[in-house]
Parts: sequence; C-alpha cells; structure tokens
Amino acid sequence: MLKINEKILIVLITMSILSANTALAQKDGDALRTYSPYTLYGIGDMYRPGSVANKGMGGLTYGVRDPLGINSYNPAALSIQDSLVVLLDFAAGSKNTYSKSLSGTTSANAFYFDYVDFSLRIAPDLTINVGLSPVSDIGYDIERKESDPNLIYEQGDIKYSYAGEGGINQLHWGAGYKLFSKFSVGVNMHYYFGSINRYYSTEHTTSSDFSNIFSDSKTKISKIGFTFGAQFHTRLSNTTFLTLGAIYQPKTILPSRKETTTITVSDIATDTARKVTSQVKDIFMPETFGIGFTLRKADKLVIGADYSYQNWEGFNFDGTSNNYSFSAGKSHIYNVGFEYTPKINNMKNNFLRWNYRAGLRYVSTFMNCNGQNIKEQSLFFGVGIPLTRRFGSKINAAFEVGQRGTTKNGLVKETFVTFSIGINIFDIWFQKFQFN
Repeated sequence: MLKINEKILIVLITMSILSANTALAQKDGDALRTYSPYTLYGIGDMYRPGSVANKGMGGLTYGVRDPLGINSYNPAALSIQDSLVVLLDFAAGSKNTYSKSLSGTTSANAFYFDYVDFSLRIAPDLTINVGLSPVSDIGYDIERKESDPNLIYEQGDIKYSYAGEGGINQLHWGAGYKLFSKFSVGVNMHYYFGSINRYYSTEHTTSSDFSNIFSDSKTKISKIGFTFGAQFHTRLSNTTFLTLGAIYQPKTILPSRKETTTITVSDIATDTARKVTSQVKDIFMPETFGIGFTLRKADKLVIGADYSYQNWEGFNFDGTSNNYSFSAGKSHIYNVGFEYTPKINNMKNNFLRWNYRAGLRYVSTFMNCNGQNIKEQSLFFGVGIPLTRRFGSKINAAFEVGQRGTTKNGLVKETFVTFSIGINIFDIWFQKFQFN
C-alpha cells in the first residue's frame, strides 16, 4: 500500500487537473459542455446531480445510501462510510444534441470533465467530503434575419446574432453524521463561482446608411450557499433495508458584477464604444426541496424514486433574443430507477458481479417560452464493473437518451444522448498491520 501522504498527493493532483480542465472549459468556446438555444435563459442548463452510478439509476440521490460510493448530493448519506475507508470518485462525459425546428435541423457534440469527489471518515459516525462539479452551463450561437417587410424596405437586410458561453461551478465541502442508529443528518457548503458571457449584434448587410451594433456582457458570480440533508434508514427484514431521504437548499442570492461593452460601427458617423459596469441582483439559486427513498434487497437489488421542487419565480436575467418570450416558473423533477447485481460474491464469472442499472427521469423545467412550458424526458442505462475482487473499486458507466422542448410556437425540439464514465476508487487507510 502507498503511504498516506503519497495518497493525499495523488488525490490533490487529480483534483487540480480536473479543476484546471473545468476552468478551461469555461473560457474556451470549443469546450462547451452544452449547446442549446434554451441556454439563452437564466443561468443556462441546470446540471442534474449525481455520480455516474446515480445517473445509471435515473439520477436517484436523496435516498441512496451506499458504503462503497459517494453520495454528496444528500450529505447525510456520507455517514455510512466505514472508519478505515477513503473514497475518490471522478468522471468525464460526452453529450450529442440534435435540434429540430420548423426552419431546419442542427447537431452539436461536446466532451467534458464531469466532477470529482473525495470522502474520508474523521471521527466515529462523522464523514467529510470535498468535491468540484458544475451547476449550470451555457452554450448557443443563433442567427436570425429580419422578416418584417416594412423594416427591410426602410433599412435593407438585417442580421441578428446571439451567442453565449460559460456557466456556474461549485466547490463543495460536506459532512454527514449518524445522529441516532437509524437517523443521519448532513450539510454541504457550496462555493459558487463562474462567469456568464453573452454576445449580441445587429448588422445591416445590404446598406451602409445605418449603424451596426456589437455588444458583449460578462457576468461574474461568486457566492457561498448551503444544502441540508437527512436520512432515515432501517431494516425491514433480515435482507431488506429501507432508506428515506430529504434535502433542503435555501434560496441563495448570487450578487454579481456585470460588465457590458457596446460598440457602434457606422460609415456615416464616428464609431463609438461604451463600457458599463453594474451590479446584478436578480440572479439566484432557487429554494429547493427533495425527497426520495430506496429499498435494498441484500446485495442484489436496489429500487427507488425521487422528487424535487425548485421555485424560480422572480428570476430575471437578460440574454433572451427578441424572437422569444421567456418567464421563469416552478420546476418539478421525478426520478425512478433500480440496480441489480446477480451474484456479488461470484469469483468465477465477473459478469455476475457487475451492477446493472436503469431508470427514468421526467422534468417540468422552470422555462416558459412563447407560452410553452419546456419539458424533458430521459431514459438511462448504466453498469458498474468491479476492478478488484477484494475491495469496492469499480468503473461506472451511464448512458442517457432524452428529449426536450417542442417545435410548437417557433421553438426547438432537442434529442440528446449523453455518455458518462467514472472511476470510483475504494481504499483502506490507517489500517494497523501486525506484520510487515
């Protein structure tokens, strides 16, 4: 075994590499995690929580309680970790999106680092966790030509361009504590950080008598927030266990600094540039409630369901184009899933030791566009592949296929396919050996 200080160094190097790649992805337009016109709104696509193992089960998190995996999204689940065990979980993913509207079709793909999590038990019944993961992502590039015949007659052809990139990440520190034999509590502290960059232009392509306008805005976000979790866990029979879980995240205002630069270019007047710095007060992480349960049958079967609610009312963030109307409402998310392991202790046939997972997710999103509430449906499949016979290290993979939106009222219907792969490293530290 490695010495403890060497293991700590490996953990820190891994987290530094993934942190650097996440930061680069925020700055490089070719490294977008998502590509969707729906990221015109608010703070973009909201990241669906969960490890790769969770994602394989449809995104279940609130009632998941696994001694061999990290569930940082309900910090109360951390308390199940053994006193000698340390866990490191990190993942990468890819997303392919196919978009369809009444005017045509497009496609885009992205590859990205997903998350990194590390957990360690530091006292009886108390486990701590630190990790890095995305919160939201923005990525779009849209062009529209003026269709009003009167305006075209007066000013000639006009092209409108809208583009955006960036998003919000979070560095989280968590702790889970077994308060009673059947009841655990936990808390996560999140440091939200990132930037949202949007670009807009109006260009007269057939006339030089009118000014062209180019504008870009950069909104920087930095704030601390909290999530509180609880789990009730009990044995229903010799081989059947029930876990009920819940989380609550208070509304967190994200006071932000926004810099907007507008350049006016004209052939008949002097070009001008204007830079304005302002404080944005209406960006926030919404109040969130989540509840869920899992039933575990020995080491063979886990089934469960989650529900979460978010209130985005009052959120007002610019970035919409003038051919869409947008309002923010309430979001409802439903998840169901299962995991099946044929024979976990079979050493002759590795396929019988694999974890086979599947699940469903339905989302009524916070976005109301052109009078339509945007909905999303996804189907998941996943697998967990043990790397060793003795300990719980494994490779986890998850596959998702889903749809979002509609072609009604000039909107876009998206079909997306995501693939996630992660490594969950399980190791024993602080063990005293009687023989060297």
